Amino acid sequence: MKEYFDVTMTERHELLSNSDPEDEDGEIYDDRSPGMSEALLIDAIEPEPSVSLPHLLLLSCGVGGLQVVWSVILSNGSPFLVSLGLSKSLTALVWVAAPLCGVVVQPLVGTWSDRTQSRMGRRRPFILGGAVGVVISMLCLAWIEDLVYGIPKAPEYRTSGTQHLVISIAIFLIYILNMSIQPLQAGLRTLIVENCPTHQQAQASAWAGAMTGVGNIVGYLSGFAALPDLFGSKTLTQFQCLCVIASASFLVTTAMSCSVVERHVPPERIELNGLVAFLGDLFRTYRSMPMKIRDVCHIQFCAWMGWFPFLFYSTTYVGEFYEGRVKARDSSTPPMPGDRSTLSEEAIRFGTFASFLFAVVAFIANIFLPLLLKAFNEGNSSPRSHSNKLRISQLWICGHVFFALAMFATLIITSQAGATFIVACVGLSWALTLWAPFAIIGSELAARQSLRDTISDISGEEPPPPSRDVQAGAIMGLHNVAISAPQIIAALACSGIFGIAKALGSQAGTGWVLRAGGCAALGAAYLTSRFEG
Repeated sequence: MKEYFDVTMTERHELLSNSDPEDEDGEIYDDRSPGMSEALLIDAIEPEPSVSLPHLLLLSCGVGGLQVVWSVILSNGSPFLVSLGLSKSLTALVWVAAPLCGVVVQPLVGTWSDRTQSRMGRRRPFILGGAVGVVISMLCLAWIEDLVYGIPKAPEYRTSGTQHLVISIAIFLIYILNMSIQPLQAGLRTLIVENCPTHQQAQASAWAGAMTGVGNIVGYLSGFAALPDLFGSKTLTQFQCLCVIASASFLVTTAMSCSVVERHVPPERIELNGLVAFLGDLFRTYRSMPMKIRDVCHIQFCAWMGWFPFLFYSTTYVGEFYEGRVKARDSSTPPMPGDRSTLSEEAIRFGTFASFLFAVVAFIANIFLPLLLKAFNEGNSSPRSHSNKLRISQLWICGHVFFALAMFATLIITSQAGATFIVACVGLSWALTLWAPFAIIGSELAARQSLRDTISDISGEEPPPPSRDVQAGAIMGLHNVAISAPQIIAALACSGIFGIAKALGSQAGTGWVLRAGGCAALGAAYLTSRFEG
């Protein structure tokens, strides 16, 4: 083993080539980067110890708890803001907070955590701070009217001025919530990358995707149920019950994930002098990151232009069919104002039910797709038959194409049942979105970190500070930028499509927004087809 590390880089590539005589190019692992190939050779000679399934489940369950929070906000956040008196057009602008905070905050937090020394480790202080911010902002948001008007709510305080105050504080809390979520997203995903061996990264990402599915199921199913009745309370609202459930689920699962992580303190703190130096280092991290991770970021940028309209408007799409059916049935009877409110609430419930089915399909797919990949490749386990294997990137292409076809199928959907079926089926593509990119990034980072640690062990020297290409926090933050930035563009595009539809007197604006997302998915499929990994 030591002889392998005593040779030069050129000789190492020759060693890789000579390990498979029939491979003239010496790329026995299908064009993987030098760091990945060497790490896999190391793993073949001296395998990294695998972590147990219970450990994987505990490590990834925090991602599921965070997804409960997201599902509550996505399904019930807009109706809650409208109930406070905010217009629908301004509500759409408020939710730009999520991708905006993702673009600005997460890369900063990720890079900062890479350079943090703490007895709690590099990631857990940020996870703890984010958890406190999420719980406080969610609970304050749910009880915002009680905090402003008093308990019990005093009618004399319900003036135009106090209503504007309630709305302003609510918007402020939403931005605090989204800022607090960023260190959690970066930290929990980075914990998975840093605490699983290279050969288990795909499995770990699959379980993280499955936990995300569980979180969606819990959140959407809770939103569909009449929670105040289940709690036996006449004072709690549906949104307050949801926030309590989300906060409790999130705190428990996050604590479980952090409890199984060993503390790790970097041997040397790396200081950055000023914002300009920080941004320069972040840019250099992007330029020097592994090419495969950069390609994944480019694919995600295109893919999430399609996912944004679906995630935010699929519930509305199904609800519009329900409202249209009810109005057509009761067209002879003019609706009363209270009936309109009830109809809108029922439409939201049926739209949330479609999202629940979507989450169930995604969860099942996250369980069985890795098994399918493993079963397909069992007969091609030797390096020389690697080219015949089914790769995650190939499944990812299928996911993009399937999503695009589902969005274009909205042209022929004419019923609520058909719309619900389309939304549920897209769970297959969502499962791949939750699995494939994180598995690819995790494998690449874990392989390079493993190679670096093995060289250090053999040389007997202290490991140097992480080089830019293995700074997991910064790279996961930049990956989140690739997810968040296109959502801002997609939000503006959706606003334009809705405006054009309204000017033309069309009621099909939501459908055209989804179809535009299908076009973006085709672009992502093309980029993935050129991906070598």
